Amino acid sequence: MLNGYLQQWTAIQTVRAAKLQPEDVFMSYLGLSGDANEFEIEGYLCGLVMLPAADRDLLAHAINELLDSTGSMVDGAHYSDPDAESSSGYSDYLRTLNLSPDRYDFAAPPAGDHSTSSTTSTDIPASLDTADPGAGGPATDGHELRADVHESEFRRVQALHESRLLERGNEERFDRITRQARDHFGVSSASIALITEDSQVIKSVIGPLGQDLPRDLSLCATTIKHDRTLVITDASVHPQWRDHPLVAGGPEVRFYAGHPICTAGGWRIGTICLMDDRPRAFTDEDVQVLRRLAAQVQIEMWV
Repeated sequence: MLNGYLQQWTAIQTVRAAKLQPEDVFMSYLGLSGDANEFEIEGYLCGLVMLPAADRDLLAHAINELLDSTGSMVDGAHYSDPDAESSSGYSDYLRTLNLSPDRYDFAAPPAGDHSTSSTTSTDIPASLDTADPGAGGPATDGHELRADVHESEFRRVQALHESRLLERGNEERFDRITRQARDHFGVSSASIALITEDSQVIKSVIGPLGQDLPRDLSLCATTIKHDRTLVITDASVHPQWRDHPLVAGGPEVRFYAGHPICTAGGWRIGTICLMDDRPRAFTDEDVQVLRRLAAQVQIEMWV
């Protein structure tokens, strides 16, 4: 069974390399009787959400059908298991994936490539890195793990700077999303934060809460450590957060909900977050709405 995040990565890389449009991928997926909605498919192709194996395989098949119809020689999207791959009819589009001691790489050249050298990717998402506890990578000793973490962080920050989001300052296209987030949830503030090597830089903020901070004081810096939504309904009584400087003093944050935003390569470079100075409930439906707003941010980043 192929690791879900690795399967997702192959789909993202295929769509990027073939310059496929997300809407075309979604329509191809619908034509195969897929029942995930457009936001879920876009989120998956942004590295934002994970789909069940059946949907991942159906989407991989939709992508590979598009490659076939256009005559593209780009490597195809992989399936979750050998049976699904063999029955797809697209096995020849797929290079063998090999989990090396350092990174995921391709053990064979792409279809149509007659060179003798294999290709190693330099754009592995953070969620696939062997240093990520949830990535399903190989076990490493302490020295290897520290080296991996250092390399991952270097590449994450590099991806942030290559996005050029830090250079552009505030942009109305992002302010529209944070304004929508604050109004929808009725919180005092919504913001988009970018996490550099040592600081939190606010890209967009609507409301009084949200400012540039040293990284070690940033709640959003904690959020990007994992590919999931961080929700703190009442920080004042939470053992992990009640003594945090932003909770015990300063703006006296009580509620926080944040979800990572990623580059096209899957690197978690920041968050979209909600904050309030009073405790709040946050339902599973609220989490889904926040993730969709994160997908909107990522789509703007990729345009």
